[in-house]
Amino acid sequence: MKITTNSQYHLTLAQIESYIEKGFKNLTKRETTELQKLSATVEEYESQKYPMPLYPGIKDTLEHYMFEKRINKSQLAKKLEIPNSTLSEILNGKKKINLAIAKKLHQKLKLDGNFLLEVA
Repeated sequence: MKITTNSQYHLTLAQIESYIEKGFKNLTKRETTELQKLSATVEEYESQKYPMPLYPGIKDTLEHYMFEKRINKSQLAKKLEIPNSTLSEILNGKKKINLAIAKKLHQKLKLDGNFLLEVA
């Protein structure tokens, strides 16, 4: 079975939900096999219809950091010891991070070095 429409997707989710409500311990072998097939089908559909990025970008990471720490761009720029304009350009996608900024992001925000190399 392959899901090709949203209505098929929602029907399949409803079938999965009915198995879950029954309880995993109460499923027959046939139902368990069916549940596994339905789940794999939904997973395939979701990966095609709603693909997730492997890594968030630097913009999303920095915005999340500011949100979590409840700081604004000026405060983050000060913490990183970079000009506000440089941070704004990075957040707007007009400038990529360089090695010096990557080092500061790693040292001061504890961002993963491999991630920084990926987005640099």
